[in-house]
Amino acid sequence: MTIPPLFSIRTDAAPWRAFVEHPLFLGFLLLLPVVWLLGPVPIDETRYLAVAWEMRQTGEFLVPHLNGATYAHKPPMLFWMINVGWLVTGVHAWTARAMTLACSLITLILMQRLTLRLGASESAARHSMWLVLGAIYFGFFANAIMFDVPLTTCVLLAVHGLLDLVEGRSRRGILVTGVAIGLGILLKGPVMLLDIAFVALGAPWWARDALRGRRARYFGVFGLAFLLGVAIGLAWAIPAALHGGDAYARAIFLNQTFDRIEAVKGASAHGRPFWWYAAVFPLMLLPWPLVMRGSWQRLRSLQDDRAVRLGLAWVVPTFVAFSLIGGKQPHYLLPAIPGVALILAVALERGALRVRTGVFGLVLIAVGVAFGWISQHPPSHFSDAYFGDTSVAWAIGIAVIGAAMLVSSRRAIEPAWPALATLAVVLIIKIAIVQGPGERYDVSRIATQIAAAQQRGKPIVCLGWHHGVFEFAGRLKEPLLVIEGMNEFATWTQQHPDGLAVSFYARFRFRATPVFTQPFRGVEVSIWNATEALASGVDPAVEHVRDGGDSGEEATDD
Repeated sequence: MTIPPLFSIRTDAAPWRAFVEHPLFLGFLLLLPVVWLLGPVPIDETRYLAVAWEMRQTGEFLVPHLNGATYAHKPPMLFWMINVGWLVTGVHAWTARAMTLACSLITLILMQRLTLRLGASESAARHSMWLVLGAIYFGFFANAIMFDVPLTTCVLLAVHGLLDLVEGRSRRGILVTGVAIGLGILLKGPVMLLDIAFVALGAPWWARDALRGRRARYFGVFGLAFLLGVAIGLAWAIPAALHGGDAYARAIFLNQTFDRIEAVKGASAHGRPFWWYAAVFPLMLLPWPLVMRGSWQRLRSLQDDRAVRLGLAWVVPTFVAFSLIGGKQPHYLLPAIPGVALILAVALERGALRVRTGVFGLVLIAVGVAFGWISQHPPSHFSDAYFGDTSVAWAIGIAVIGAAMLVSSRRAIEPAWPALATLAVVLIIKIAIVQGPGERYDVSRIATQIAAAQQRGKPIVCLGWHHGVFEFAGRLKEPLLVIEGMNEFATWTQQHPDGLAVSFYARFRFRATPVFTQPFRGVEVSIWNATEALASGVDPAVEHVRDGGDSGEEATDD
């Protein structure tokens, strides 16, 4: 079987047109501005940058740390990647976004190549790229400082390795599959195994005659690839466990996996009911549930297609398995989106599905109208008032895109059009955040104040866990002490009467006038003189702050 090129460009159009119409170019064009325009968003992005910064600052690259304590929630691969990027660009937040964007583009290339390798046409391969790129959740994460797009890249690479094993290329298949599994484990832990397990174990079903008489050999070489991947993960985990101590070892080998499976309260498990993904996953795939039309009979005719079978083996049992796990977050299913794209691309190529954008256009118009109304009539509660900071122009932009989809519903029959519309809407939303409530997500001003206090030797404490939001923004050189209770704060203030206290929690909202304050998400974050704050007491009448979701108190690591 001939191996297709790394990625292909249309040959039926002028070279310049083929280039500018390619999903890689247009996707890059629409995703790139956010890399520089949008700063790190609390709580997750600021936390991951803080861990990477602490690695660089301390030189401790084996065991990740956050605020001076071991950080067991994630393996170190993303933090290593960020630090490698910083060697090239210097220390910037946009470096991490650019690296995720690079992984997004690699994912599209791997998606196209996989579709071609499974026997589909150039048109289907091109569709598959648009279907991944246009899924709204992928669009939002394509330049985010998160683990899930790089993990998706590893999953796709592993599927390529499995296809090598199916086709009898054992050496390359073992190497590609094993390295992809190992990198995925170093990115997000054992969940990588679940993401590729059903594709691997279901190969005799989806590969059909290709494994006739070779099933035992296939599972043998897959076992070798599996062991190689696990060995890569353990090459970090064992030394890290020995270096990090018993508690860290238990966390990385046991707690972080089993607590999520069982949805243990307080273990960052995001416990949700069994049916939750059934409600959320279709929303992650938008606009495709809105624009796809077809007949069930024609779809059933695809059941013998190898690409469709691979996609089903990839998506369906993985969806069920993640639904059975207690801890659920939408982005846990992000690596399954290419499997859906594979099925849809073949269905479009065979005429079992067709694209109709009218309903999608109506939905975008409704979203634009709602967005515009909220921006002009913001809720009165302070925690929601940042809606009013956003210009109505962005809402008009979304509505215009919707109108274009509606008007062109009979002509926009390629998935490229709804994909581009979705990416444009994602870009508008993110730029609207920068223009409107962006200040509420930018902690650089107060982080600079904290850094200056530390440099002067001024005692400073954070009341309530800060999730590392100040560390990277202020380039802090030492941990920021955390105090959780008023009695402990009183003791600390007696020992440091000239000290400062910072907090964004309602239970620490003092009557005293802050020495510095700024908006933070839906609340405010302030610095007080500790002695004055303690003497004034907590203001029970504060209405513009609340503990929990907006302040980040209940935020947990994903």
